[in-house]
Amino acid sequence: MGHMKRTQEDLDGIVIEALNRTFTKMKFEYIKEEQIIRIGEGAWHTVYKIERLDARDLVIRIKKNKAYGELQPIDEIELTTEYESTKAYYSHVNESNRDVCPTFYQYFIEDDIVFTVETFMGHGTDLLSLHKDEASSYGKQLGRIYHRIHNNKTSMEGFGELDWNGKTLRGSDFNNIDALWQEENNQILIALSTLIHSGLHFDKEKVDTYISSLIENRRTQIQKIALVNQDVTPENLILTGYHIAIIDPFPKLDFDLKYAAYFVFCYKFLLPAFSNAPRYIKHAYEEKSSILNEIADGFISGYFSNVAGDAFTTQTRRLMDEYRLWLLQEAYEHYEILQQPHLYQKTTQQMGNREMITARLNLCLEELEKWCTE
Repeated sequence: MGHMKRTQEDLDGIVIEALNRTFTKMKFEYIKEEQIIRIGEGAWHTVYKIERLDARDLVIRIKKNKAYGELQPIDEIELTTEYESTKAYYSHVNESNRDVCPTFYQYFIEDDIVFTVETFMGHGTDLLSLHKDEASSYGKQLGRIYHRIHNNKTSMEGFGELDWNGKTLRGSDFNNIDALWQEENNQILIALSTLIHSGLHFDKEKVDTYISSLIENRRTQIQKIALVNQDVTPENLILTGYHIAIIDPFPKLDFDLKYAAYFVFCYKFLLPAFSNAPRYIKHAYEEKSSILNEIADGFISGYFSNVAGDAFTTQTRRLMDEYRLWLLQEAYEHYEILQQPHLYQKTTQQMGNREMITARLNLCLEELEKWCTE
């Protein structure tokens, strides 16, 4: 992101006063207003950079009072869970990949303002400017990084979305791994059955036969539980020269190969498919689809760079089976949303209107049909 013009509105009294309080707590001295530059804005936060001469620059993310048209109350437990999860993910990643995530991270939940402060990891390169070979190399590096992340055993207990109990983070589900695995397979079959018995038009027999067989095999191939990231969008992956950084994650405890496939699914299909949704339209993912595809293919070879020959073929096939299941799940979620009588503003921002959602559902089913013949 390039520098954006700063206005007094950006740095209003509450922001300046809160930052001064924080800088005193953090023992940052002599920070002047001109060192604080607004560099971006997302759905949930406004982002500033603190330029420092004697140390690495920092990023401040100030939580907005409104997101998707709705007021956001300060829920201390919810916010603490979110920020402790980010802190834990940064620490976890840096244990296996030196300096891939910010090494400094603190958060502040005050009565009048909520914000985080972390190491600035660079402005990054726009994916559109990458050549084909660069995109493939970038993907390979990411594949190796994520393989190390997934193989770095976490000390967190449980499974699923993370909960903060006042002292530590843990997953929200404490069933044993066998039960969790079989429950997930059962849920996939429920989603499949819903689509098969719907009024949707696609080759139901072919998809039903393929996915049912896939699940039968999958039941015997339990994956490892890992600390995974549910937000792998290009905006949160910063490429500066030869270095890759991961920022602003959405962590949970889930199955490793499933989430390796999620990265591939996002870059091969999901991001281009969501190009017309209001939240994503400015990124022009559809125009970048060939580059995103190169990154995905590179990711696969990087993720399995420790195996070769038949083992590589087997692992790649298993990952692409997970890709098919993500397609099925995406189709199911779109179908379920279309059954609702009313779409919330957050849904239309993220997914588009009914026409867009319907078109994307059909795209999911077409892609699923294609992959169920290969």
